[in-house]
Amino acid sequence: MENTGIIQETISKVFSFISIEPKITIESTEGRIRANVSIDDGAGFLIGRDGENLKSFQYIISLLLIKKTGDLSFLSNFVFDINNYFKEKEDYLIALAKNSAHKVLETGTPIELDVMSPLERKIIHLTVEQISGVKSESVGEGEQRRVIIKLK
Repeated sequence: MENTGIIQETISKVFSFISIEPKITIESTEGRIRANVSIDDGAGFLIGRDGENLKSFQYIISLLLIKKTGDLSFLSNFVFDINNYFKEKEDYLIALAKNSAHKVLETGTPIELDVMSPLERKIIHLTVEQISGVKSESVGEGEQRRVIIKLK
């Protein structure tokens, strides 16, 4: 992973502005880069309600990485996490997608999920795509987009 040093340096610099020295781990799987920052104190404040502050950190760090590397894929293939908050949420979304898809297969009734961010919808779509007999589609506009899982 050629950008590891740049990613680590960028995250360290951002956190130096708020006087935090985080432990940073970076891993790459399936074309996605995940950077997790481990913090003992103040993680809840940095993550924010429903991960809103964390999403802002994700966006800012992605833009800084794009500026440094010229690689636009950081907008879609880079995940910045604090204390594995997004990882745990991803695990929850995968379980939600699987359970909903199996319920659709049993009942034949489509299931409409709650409003989700683009990344959350992507996780749902990729999970449902692996289950035969069902499909998913995003509906709604703007911040009201949600996923519907239904029979193929």
